[in-house]
Amino acid sequence: MVARAAIHQINRLHVSRLSQRLHDLLAGWEGTLGIITHKNPDPDAIGSAMALAAIARNANPQKLACRIFYDGIIGHQENRTMVNLLDIKMEKMEPQTIQDCTYLALVDCPAPGMNNTLSPRTRVHIVIDHHQDGHGLEGAMFVDVRPGIGATASILSQYLQELDIPVDKNVATGLFYGIRSDTRDFRRNVTPQDLSNAAFLLPLTDSDLLDQIMSPSLSQETLDVLGNAIRNRRIRSGYLFANVGFVRNRDSLPQAADLLISLEGVNTALVYGISDDAIIISSRNRDIRLHIGNVLEEAFGDIGDAGGHPNMAAATIPLSYFRRVKNKEELLGLIMDPLLKKFTSLVGLDAEAGNEL
Repeated sequence: MVARAAIHQINRLHVSRLSQRLHDLLAGWEGTLGIITHKNPDPDAIGSAMALAAIARNANPQKLACRIFYDGIIGHQENRTMVNLLDIKMEKMEPQTIQDCTYLALVDCPAPGMNNTLSPRTRVHIVIDHHQDGHGLEGAMFVDVRPGIGATASILSQYLQELDIPVDKNVATGLFYGIRSDTRDFRRNVTPQDLSNAAFLLPLTDSDLLDQIMSPSLSQETLDVLGNAIRNRRIRSGYLFANVGFVRNRDSLPQAADLLISLEGVNTALVYGISDDAIIISSRNRDIRLHIGNVLEEAFGDIGDAGGHPNMAAATIPLSYFRRVKNKEELLGLIMDPLLKKFTSLVGLDAEAGNEL
């Protein structure tokens, strides 16, 4: 008990120092802080960006302006509802808009060029994330990457508590939903810190807004993708593979993976589709022997952007020379089988005779 209390106190002091260092850094800046979320931002990234902007406003309201940027699309119906109801101003990331910023911050992505369209050589000043450590952060002035925590929104919530900053109900609602969403209703990758931070935020949230965000209407395209995933599923030794074809809303893939992982006899679900410029893969895993994020990174990391957690992961593989091919679904059929071969080899499926995908 004494040891646990000592560790808790040390961690608390560490977070307190980090929070104060971030606040002091923002207080000394002048100009524009560009806050960049990952591609196709989810509630964790959006809520975290809101909170960092709130801390910057508290630290330096007169001399430091904030702009929140994203790339890709905000496609998931809950994410769009969240942005609209919480009145979050998010701008599409363009090279010129980034150049207009005096400072850059990354939230919920580990480094420039990793799950964002920044050049890997871009200097970023702040990195706050809960994934693996990134590369090329030598020029960063503040880095807080904690892979052991369930959501980046949880880290930002700690900052607000330690700095004793009044939390606006929209910010509290965004952060709470970010934690809840990334931990899948506090059932996935959740830690005691996540639960404590959620308990801090809950009384400050707008319950009506939260209910509306969590109960959006389902788009026709998402329903079609879910139907394709169900129809085209193939199961092999507990591994489910589903080709959903051409997709415009890539956020529908993780929804399909969430649905299919609940199927009886399935331990790992991998759903894939193709957009105008990339092959997109979303995976869910219930096999405790497998770290699906590491497997996807090893299988696809050398040709695209891949990685994630033990039980949820994603990969994006640029089409490069195949961008101009008109029949994308036919292209997906030609390319995907060789790509999946590496995945099945890594998880040991190729060793099973007579079991073809």
